[in-house]
Amino acid sequence: MKTILLMIGIGLFHSAVLWAQTAPTIRVKGGPNWQRSVPFEERYRYPQFRTGTITYRNGLAATGRFNYNILIGEMQFIDAKGDTLALANENTIRAVQVAQTTFVYDQKYGFMEVTADYNTVKLAMKPIFKTVRAEKNGAYNQSSGTSSITQYKSFIGSTGQLARLEQEGDLLLEKEVVYLVIDPNNRFYRLSRGSILKIFPKNKSAIEAYLKAESIDFKKEADLKKLLQFCSELSI
Repeated sequence: MKTILLMIGIGLFHSAVLWAQTAPTIRVKGGPNWQRSVPFEERYRYPQFRTGTITYRNGLAATGRFNYNILIGEMQFIDAKGDTLALANENTIRAVQVAQTTFVYDQKYGFMEVTADYNTVKLAMKPIFKTVRAEKNGAYNQSSGTSSITQYKSFIGSTGQLARLEQEGDLLLEKEVVYLVIDPNNRFYRLSRGSILKIFPKNKSAIEAYLKAESIDFKKEADLKKLLQFCSELSI
């Protein structure tokens, strides 16, 4: 796939389909066209490329048709020729706005979707796929669900991006959502008790009491929104 810096003037469109609503596991077929073995609605955040705006750190902006490829962790766009390209030089990007959704970029975690913005912090989510099982081909070149291979030519990096070399066996992936908190200095942390206390060190006692009283589940977005709303009312 081609990768190119999005230029000003390309033409762009948003969605309300939640990634979590699709099947919890997917099968990735082996071979050179492994990405296409995954249905479009499983690979991408939106059912089609949608109009949006990209803003760069130098103040420049451009419009185009964007979609986030969850499978390989790329923010992609359609160019004037109709080709699907991936944004390059991500560190120069401040945000990608697709309708009402804002995506931000971090060198460690890649692109993330901002789901809540408070006075002092933001909540972001990143959908990823994790490997459940790798399979090798059996008779008639069919993938065997019982035979695993130890040296599988695929991997998922720290940003959740799946990289895969051409091979024959199938790969079973399971969906997962990673939640992050963005502090006032635009630093990104995996959401946990430790990261919250690090951002709000002066309010350790109040936050620990709140966590104990509310039994916050760090895997549930509703709980995390309640926690960050509480923390946002404290002074850093």
